Order: sequence, then C-alpha cells, then structure tokens
Amino acid sequence: MDRNTLFDSEHSVEFSGTEKVNNLPGQAIWQKVRETLATVLNATDYDRWIEDLRLIAEVDGEMVIAARDPLAYDRVVAEHKRLIQRTWRDHDPARRGIRLECWRNARAEVRDLVSDPWAEAAPAPQPERAAATGDDGGKTTTATGASGAPNMTFETLVTGQSNEIAVQLAQRIAAGQTVGTLTTLIYGRQGTGKTHILLALKNKVEAQEPDRVVVYLTAEEFMSAYHDGVKVKDTSGLKKRLRSATLLLIDDLHRIAGKPGTETELYQNIREVTGNGGLVVLAGDEAPGDVTGFGPRMRAELKGSIAVEVGLPDADMRREILVRLAAHIEAGHPDFVLTDEMIARINAGIRGPGRELTGAIWSLYTEAGFGDRAPTMEMLDRVIRRHQGEVKVPTIELVKRATMKVFGISKSDLESPCKARAVVYPRQVAMYVCREKTGKSLPQIGHSFGKRDHTTILYAHRKVSKNIATDPELAGDIARVTEAIFELQAAGAN
Repeated sequence: MDRNTLFDSEHSVEFSGTEKVNNLPGQAIWQKVRETLATVLNATDYDRWIEDLRLIAEVDGEMVIAARDPLAYDRVVAEHKRLIQRTWRDHDPARRGIRLECWRNARAEVRDLVSDPWAEAAPAPQPERAAATGDDGGKTTTATGASGAPNMTFETLVTGQSNEIAVQLAQRIAAGQTVGTLTTLIYGRQGTGKTHILLALKNKVEAQEPDRVVVYLTAEEFMSAYHDGVKVKDTSGLKKRLRSATLLLIDDLHRIAGKPGTETELYQNIREVTGNGGLVVLAGDEAPGDVTGFGPRMRAELKGSIAVEVGLPDADMRREILVRLAAHIEAGHPDFVLTDEMIARINAGIRGPGRELTGAIWSLYTEAGFGDRAPTMEMLDRVIRRHQGEVKVPTIELVKRATMKVFGISKSDLESPCKARAVVYPRQVAMYVCREKTGKSLPQIGHSFGKRDHTTILYAHRKVSKNIATDPELAGDIARVTEAIFELQAAGAN
C-alpha cells in the first residue's frame, strides 16, 4: 500500500478497529511541520533525529509517526515529542494528536498499515536554506544548516576565555600540527559548545584536506551500531568504518559509562586508530580524574590524553552569542529585530549555558510568527518564563558563596569581626545583596553574618544604596556578585 494515499484528500481508508480516515492532506501538513521544526531546532538535533521520522497513517484520530529504531525513538520522545505535537496542532486545522511509534518494535496493526516507510518513501524536500548577499552583491549561500541555524564551524563559534584553549587545540589538529598525544578529551557541562568544536574540526578538515578520513559519531550512534552488529553476529562493518579514520571524533562519551561491552569495543577501536597514527578526539562531561562507570583501561586512556575544559560562557561571550544569532535570523527575516534592551533581558533572564541562550532566541523567533513579526518585550517575557520557570530566590548562604567567589575571601572572613577594608567592603556588598535578593528579614541576615545586630545590616544596606548610583566600581561589584549567584544556581547550587 502506498502510504501517501492514506492522506490524499480524494481518498479515505478504513482500518479494522478505527474510524474512517478523513482526507486532510497529512503528508503536506507533515512537510510543513518538518520545515517549522527545522527552523526551531539546532541543525544537529534536526538532522540526527527529526529528518528521519516518517508519517505512517491516521488511526483513531491520531497521526502515527514512526522512528526507525529504539535509539531514535527514545531521544525523540524524551526531547522533542511535545514540540512535534504542538507544531502539528499549529498546522493541522483538525488539530489531531500525535502518537510516536518505534518501527522496529511496532505492533502488528501498525506494521500492517504500510510496508517499510523508509524503503518506499520518496525523499522529502529539504527546508529552504537561508541566503545572504555576498560581497559581490550576488546571492550566496550562508553557513546555514537544514534547521536554519548557522552551521557549526570555527567561524560561527563564539570564542572567549572559557573555551579558547579547546578551540586553539582543535584548530591545531585541523591544521595537522602536533598537539602532544594522539588522544584528546574535551570536557565540560552540557550545552557549553563541545559538539560545536568537534563539528567545526570535522568541517575544517573535510574542506581543506579531503584525503584525510574523518569519522564523527555520538556515543549513542556508536552504541546503536555496535548492538545492531552484535545481533547479527557481525561488527566488521563498524570496525572497518572506525579504523579507516585518520581523525576519529566521538561525542557524548559519558553515555557509554556503565556499558562494559560497548566500552571495550570503543576502546579497541581507539587503540587501532591511534596505533595506525590517527588522532582521536573525545568529548564528555567530566575531567579524566572525575569520570565514573568506566573500566581501568578506558580510565587510563583518558588520563593519558590531553584534557581541556570548556566552561560556561562569560558575560561578553553570552552577549556575542545572542547578537550573532539574532543577526543571522534577521538576515532572512528583516522584521525580526532584537533591541539592545531585549538582548540584555535575555542575557539576564536565561542563566544556563550557550545552548539555552540560543534556544530562547529560537523560541522568540517562533513566538514572533517564525520571524514574520517584530518581537516584543511581552513575547520575550513569555519565552523567558517558559525556559527558566519561576525565578529562584537565592538563600543567604548562596549570596555568601557568590561573594566569596568574586572577592576571593573565606566564609569565616564574612562572618568575622575583622575591620580591614578588604573584608568590610565585600561583607557590606553581601549584606546589601542579601537584603535585596533573599527576602529575609534584617535580624535573619544579621544572624547569618556572625550573629550581628539588625542595625548593622540596615547600615550596610543604606550605605551601599546611597553610593551605588555614583560609584561605578561598587555597582560593578554588585553586578558581579549577582552574576555569580545566577551561575551557581545554573550549576544546581542552593
């Protein structure tokens, strides 16, 4: 059966146990949904998880969408299901629901509807890619992926203190320069740009030296390919692919932790690549000394590698990330203009890593009619509430920790009777921020600062309030303490 006829407006098809399918052009709607998702999601997520989904049929008033295998199904359900459902309702006049199925494990009644959707379906047209005017005045294709987001290259990567060593290392590898070891680990929190660095390295090498064999896999993709090979008792295809690499890139290494069979296979392939003179670059969440769930051989491999950290972007990097993405979207949608006030509001309201900043921009783009309307502060506030939830009120202890981080003093200094300016000044800043941010009473704050009287807190608050407007250094220090509070909250501190 041709599954396209299941959605043809001139046809209706009856299934056992279901109502008659009525005739809205489902495939046309699905294509519109895919085009919208391509503008909302980053290029990596769209290409890896959404592009391969297939619309199967309408059953009991629900549209059945299939993922090819359990790995893809689990990822789509966990991270993209609600977005797909919401986007479908936006495009479907009948506002039908969505049901996701894993094709490999699908029930018989689903498999009976159509044959293999990937074998019979013609390739769907790709979403249009943005274009920009080149220096010669003609139309040139911008560095834009299928999602509408900029491609992950070194040119589109915002570089600063938190990632510059990792970027320099990747650029040296791309240029064929020696870096000291054949294995490199780039580690850091999720969303800090490790994948961007790996893909920038891949794209640079492939563009400059097509003879170098670059293989990029996420740990999940490696795991899925390995398990598929085990099921048929033949992993030679995976081995051949990986061991042919002169540059092997493995992303999300931490996802293999606790899976000894998969870990052993990966370790052996890493050793084969490096044994043949190739380079291996890994990306994971933890430093070599902090990783858990790996066996002694893999831990030794990681500890013997170059390890560089990618941290959270600083204030300047965060602003540059926002400005660049807003300008990229504006190039294709002239009405999508973000003012400096909006940029500052996002920067202050979204406290997570770079990925969360870009997610907020794309959500605002969607809120503004996919760039067809000018964004407003009201739209922006809705987006920030949606992404961040209710603003967390910091505790007094968290304010102290942030002050200690900014001024390099100890907790005992803050709570001591010391009168030295190097201690009194940050202590008064901390007392002021506690009064402004925590909602605690003067006696409660005083008790936390060495059992001081509430009048001491009141004096500090009045003094700082009086001088903050005329003392830029004081205002800057308070801003830095506030920023440190947000960073600690983003890292899960209370």
